[in-house]
Amino acid sequence: MREIRTLEQQPSEAPACWLIDRPHTLTVCRGTVWVTIEGDTADWWLRAGDTLELPPRSKVWISASEPDSRFMLASAPVFSSMRRFALPLYWMLARLGQRRTRAM
Repeated sequence: MREIRTLEQQPSEAPACWLIDRPHTLTVCRGTVWVTIEGDTADWWLRAGDTLELPPRSKVWISASEPDSRFMLASAPVFSSMRRFALPLYWMLARLGQRRTRAM
């Protein structure tokens, strides 16, 4: 499962700061946005239709330069890297629970 957020911002609003916990894709739907990634020497100016991959464990500032600018933030799937550990653990615990209910 992945999370997708659609956000709208005005030029008069302060830049929004996002703490990116896992890889995200920023896609501009309408207008123009200005993106600053902490530690990156370049700023990014994106127009409608442009995308930018945001690295995990980064701090990102996003601001609009046109009225009613709209953008989407989409995260990478949550369990893709944890799946191989979580599912076997889930089934092991489920079997353990079944054994306990049978013994009672």
